[in-house]
Amino acid sequence: MKKPAALSASLVAVKGAAAPVHDVPSRSPVLQAPKAEQDSRLQPLNFRVSAEFRREFKTYAAAHDFKLNELLKRAFESYRKQRGD
Repeated sequence: MKKPAALSASLVAVKGAAAPVHDVPSRSPVLQAPKAEQDSRLQPLNFRVSAEFRREFKTYAAAHDFKLNELLKRAFESYRKQRGD
């Protein structure tokens, strides 16, 4: 049986001590702010649906590049518009 290789100190991760890789561009805080603000306003909506409906809904959303909540919002808006509400 082989003896495991010894790890050098530079290969062991220490929480909170990670250094950024020099050739990776940093994220712009300006681009992150609107998403953070939007997420803070979101509330959970929990209900149960059949497995078949869940699969169809998620498949449709993925095929059309929608997030699940965006597809639900658009479907509800369309329903209200169709009813004249």
